[in-house]
Amino acid sequence: MSFITYNRSQMNLFGYSVEDFARDDPKSRFVVELVSRLDLSALYSRYSSQGGDSYAPDMMLALWFYAYSNGITSTRKLEELCKYDTRYIYITGNQHPDHSTLSRFRKAHLDLLDQYFVEILLIAQAEGISSFNQIAIDGTKIKAHSSKRHGYTEDQLDKRIEKLRAEIKQYMQRCNFVEQGATDELDLETLRAEKERLERLEKEILERKAQLKERKKQLKSEHRSRHQINVKEPDARMMPSVDGPGYNAQLGVDMSSHLIVAHEVVSQPNDQGQFIPIQEQVEKNLGSDDKRSYTADSGYHNSTDLKELEEKQIDAVIADPQLSNRSIKETPTSKEELQKEERKLKRSDFVYHEQGDYYECPTGKKLFPVERNSERIVYRSNDCQDCPLINLCISSKKKVKQIHRSVNESYCERMAKKLQTSAAQERLKKRSVTVEPVLVI
Repeated sequence: MSFITYNRSQMNLFGYSVEDFARDDPKSRFVVELVSRLDLSALYSRYSSQGGDSYAPDMMLALWFYAYSNGITSTRKLEELCKYDTRYIYITGNQHPDHSTLSRFRKAHLDLLDQYFVEILLIAQAEGISSFNQIAIDGTKIKAHSSKRHGYTEDQLDKRIEKLRAEIKQYMQRCNFVEQGATDELDLETLRAEKERLERLEKEILERKAQLKERKKQLKSEHRSRHQINVKEPDARMMPSVDGPGYNAQLGVDMSSHLIVAHEVVSQPNDQGQFIPIQEQVEKNLGSDDKRSYTADSGYHNSTDLKELEEKQIDAVIADPQLSNRSIKETPTSKEELQKEERKLKRSDFVYHEQGDYYECPTGKKLFPVERNSERIVYRSNDCQDCPLINLCISSKKKVKQIHRSVNESYCERMAKKLQTSAAQERLKKRSVTVEPVLVI
């Protein structure tokens, strides 16, 4: 197989070339130049030496890169643009691949895009575009193609399976009657085809039910009965922000260049537990750098990740949704201040003493650990009856003050102290104007 040749600089009879079309669009020229610097040997090796001429792979790759940069994903739309939009005419060299060709190219080589993504980052590093030592992590919800009307609970799936089996039984009976010489409004071939279609659908629904049951094991018991699976897109999850099934796209973005340096799409509705996978992908893509720092919003805050980040000595700033309730002060809130304000006491009014393992309350009393398991520790004081703050501190139903502390709370407290520094606050402000515009685009 050979490739259809194209020359963007070729002058035509009227004295211009398609290269002239891109003079006012530096992005199209940039994409073409960028693709020319990629190692496309793996892409070219997939083409056979047999058969007719094919569109050049480098041109097709540049075309799809440019289309995606403009939010174009439809092959039919892209086919039209290659005919009438001068920017796309420049990239194709005035060639006109149809939508089927564009679709086949994308499907056949989608697995290579991750490799080219990393190569582009390495080119940016080599060009000194950024030091890539300040990374912001964030996520955005993407609406699935399927609608929410295809979502079913386990009970609803059972009812649908029961209905399908009844219909299959009816078609089996009709087939038997026709085979025995009875008449039917449909011929035997059509009846059998419909029965087979229903059997395939039953098999698919049974598979979805098995997937749903497995997924429900990971949920809290109170959420299991209402949990749904989308029979058309089982990986999609119901997400209020997109009013239906969707996905959670995770990005790591360089704060200086705004280049995406890591990405992933997950079905988890929130960002909990997604920080470490993206952080590890950044290190894999760009290479390890002990000077690299990471910043994320409060959706990523959890004690398990904070522990791992601290143990790995990774510089991270992750906003805390419970910052105002952390016990990070040097001394407890004064008794006089609380009595004057007449407000309920919070855990932040107490001080935790790591040396001695106890909490100190505003009146000087101590709360010692009385219960402990793998997740939390309970601290309690039994000397509260004569306390002047008892009505502000303990509800009428309780007789003693208790504080529940996570076994990893110390990592949250150290992050909370870090968040109070001007450097951390500046990083959080910069995060909002670097990664969030990329998500909007």
